[in-house]
Amino acid sequence: MHTIYRRAGFPYSYVSSSDLYAGVDEFQRVARPQPGDLVVWPGHVGILVNPSEKTFYSALRSGRGVDSYSSSYWKQRGTPRFYRYVKAAATGERESTAGTPSSTRSALDDSVSTETRSSINVNPVNINLPRVLAIDSALPRPDEVTQALLRTLSINPDWLREADVFKLARSLIIFSRLEARAVKIHGDEGRAEVRITEPLTVADGQARLRKRQEIQTWTLRRRDQKSWELLFPQDTIYMPRDTAVRVLAHRLALLADAEDSSANLREKSQLAQTLNTILMKYDRHTRF
Repeated sequence: MHTIYRRAGFPYSYVSSSDLYAGVDEFQRVARPQPGDLVVWPGHVGILVNPSEKTFYSALRSGRGVDSYSSSYWKQRGTPRFYRYVKAAATGERESTAGTPSSTRSALDDSVSTETRSSINVNPVNINLPRVLAIDSALPRPDEVTQALLRTLSINPDWLREADVFKLARSLIIFSRLEARAVKIHGDEGRAEVRITEPLTVADGQARLRKRQEIQTWTLRRRDQKSWELLFPQDTIYMPRDTAVRVLAHRLALLADAEDSSANLREKSQLAQTLNTILMKYDRHTRF
């Protein structure tokens, strides 16, 4: 949980679950939890996914996944407490805010710049994404294409952390696995057959589960005698599931402390449902 928060842009000094349960400066206890808040017992910590369903994400006996804190097992652990991130004072990464009570400042105030806050609902239309991927090989093999793809797609897209993914001009495909299954070369042109496993598509304001696997054909073009370019489909953004969880959780945390407009409430509901779908699929995958 500490790692997820840090990667989402909300750092705090690592403490044990017992210390979190007792209360620390970086978190404020809340009675009405929201997605992204911590759910804490002495000895265990999770991240709330859906308050109405009482589900949270954490390390479980079966692996990382989603469970309900209303189940008999978690009830035996005692009554959980819910905490919301409010500041990053212990990390030394936030600027001095003289005259402002630190206990009332939110994660949005401490971790996001004024420019970002003012544009929290601005959605990019023309996104500057990489159009081609360089592959340093005279004759690319499928495993070389796969490794290059995963290295590029696993880079955390900072621009997306502040965007409403349900209003993007391009489709977003979140996948559990992506690999090049075959590469066919003809002179200076070629094709890579890319297999995408468990794709979840976010487009037109909705998140849709697609068939378990699909094959796409991407174009290869020779750069020189020692390298090739793989052309990305220009109407789609591809993102690994772990990266998507961090990105969506960060966006949800920003909205948790923003003004509750009807648009924000709708987006929070969409984000919570999408995170729940992603994490439930991950839970099934780790069990089997």
